[in-house]
This record gives sequence, C-alpha cells and structure tokens, in this order.
Amino acid sequence: MATLTLEVFSRFQSATDANKLLYTPIDDRLTYNHTRLYTVECEGDLDAARDYMRRVLVDPISQKVEEGGAPALSGELFRISYGIKKGALDLEKEAILANYRGRKGLPFRITNLTITQNIYIFGNGDKAALAARFCKDVCNPAIHTWSVR
Repeated sequence: MATLTLEVFSRFQSATDANKLLYTPIDDRLTYNHTRLYTVECEGDLDAARDYMRRVLVDPISQKVEEGGAPALSGELFRISYGIKKGALDLEKEAILANYRGRKGLPFRITNLTITQNIYIFGNGDKAALAARFCKDVCNPAIHTWSVR
C-alpha cells in the first residue's frame, strides 16, 4: 500500500486579514492563507492514482499542488490542520469517492481518503494564545478534529 499526499492551493490568492476567520476581531495584525491536504492510501499503479487524483482535485490554471508531505506554504506563526471526524458526513470526500467508484478499469484501488483543511496564520504574537483563539472560532468540536503546528 502506498500513500499520496497532495496539498492544493490557489495560484492567485495571497495572505489576507486573519480577522475574517474570527467572530470578533483582534488587535494583532495577522494574515492567513489556506490549503486542502488530500491524503490518499491506495494499492496498484501509483502513477495512475496520482494522475487521477490530480485530474479530479486540481484546476491546473488556478491552482497549484505540493506533493510529498512538505507544507505548501512557509513562514507561518502557526498552522491549524482540521478535518471531519470519522463517522461524520464529509460531502467532499463522498463526492470524490463516488467519482472514483463510477470509473471502471482503473489500475489502482483507493483504500482510504482523508481531507484536511490547513489554515496558515502569518505574523507575530503569542502563538499558544492566538492558536487557541483561532481554533475556538474555526473548529467545531462536534464534527472536527484538529491540530496546531
């Protein structure tokens, strides 16, 4: 079994005011950018799986993709990575898997798909306090799991 990681992000979106993520603004001058990280476990032809996932997930004109697990962006104060809990309905994941199941004769098999949203926060400040504040406003403990890096 092999694992593919594809972190997809916009070619045209630059970091913007992080207060957009919060219910009430803060004084710190922070910016953010976001990506989606797709972790695909598969068996069979890995190159075919990579090509398929790139065709399904990435618009080559407006998006870029970073493969291999290295973060797509750098220089952040911290990064919040969050995703849907197991057992909760993840519509994007279900749409991707429905597309995959509808294709016949693919030379690979997807055994697991995980989608993680990454929010990169840029600027200066108390990392722990700011991360706690952003997690409180962005992540819903009823449906999300998350980590801060």
